[in-house]
Amino acid sequence: MTQQGAAGTPDPHFIDVQRREIVVHTMSSQDGVETLAIDKLVRGGDPKRLLLLNKFDAQQLKDALEAYLKTIYSKELAGLNTTLSPKDMLELFGEDDN
Repeated sequence: MTQQGAAGTPDPHFIDVQRREIVVHTMSSQDGVETLAIDKLVRGGDPKRLLLLNKFDAQQLKDALEAYLKTIYSKELAGLNTTLSPKDMLELFGEDDN
């Protein structure tokens, strides 16, 4: 499979709660099948693959994310503070150990 798009080291799309720099990109195989790759950037090395999703996997992930966000937003609307500071996230989830 070949990566489409960025040459060299890509910029992170976001940083997760474990302080991992995450990159998301589409990949195509030689037969034209596209997949969604979710990688973490590793200092001094090649990105490490976390997930490789086809369209069905991506839909399931999308559904899980939407359910999660609905739960979080409803708690916020109800007055419960569910937002964690970066320090709180580090204490709960720790640093990424590569």
